[in-house]
Amino acid sequence: MASAKFGKNGERVYPAEGRVEVGGKWYRRCAAALVFNKHGEVLLGERLDRPGSWGMPQGGVEIDETTDAAAVRELYEEVGMKVGVDGLEFVATVPCEPSAAFCYEAGGWLAGQGLAGQRLEFTLFHLPTVDDANEFVDLKGLQGEKPEFSRVKWAPIAEAVEQAWGPKKIPYRRCAELAAPIIKKHLSGSRGEEGE
Repeated sequence: MASAKFGKNGERVYPAEGRVEVGGKWYRRCAAALVFNKHGEVLLGERLDRPGSWGMPQGGVEIDETTDAAAVRELYEEVGMKVGVDGLEFVATVPCEPSAAFCYEAGGWLAGQGLAGQRLEFTLFHLPTVDDANEFVDLKGLQGEKPEFSRVKWAPIAEAVEQAWGPKKIPYRRCAELAAPIIKKHLSGSRGEEGE
């Protein structure tokens, strides 16, 4: 998982292994963690750099790291959550189609690396609670990462799409379409176990 993040002159560097070509453009592979509760609501954080814009924990997939492992790492770094703690469990990886539906364009340092933007690769996690999300997260940024969110909340998945930063709406919408049946199946199985 040793991925260089900065070059000799302090410039940001992104490894070739973390790139994917979609529709003739290159994108950074980016793991996103979709955490849902027992009502199927999604954990969203309000971006520190874009007040009023809400999103899921996410970050680049490092060298020799799977999407799922990257999502687990990002969950910890950005909101302080660990799989196996407080009932948080891994559920599934959303199938990432080879289309632009999971991609969004972004400039900044990505453009300097020859990248059009990022391709979001979603992993689903279940946390069987509806408690105030701000009470069980740590938003100060962990493992040397800077803080990403000012606060968090539970919201319906449609609200996650609606409140996402503009370019992320298309990948969030496609994720919602593919994740909804997985979430429904998981929750109906969880309720069946509770009733036994």
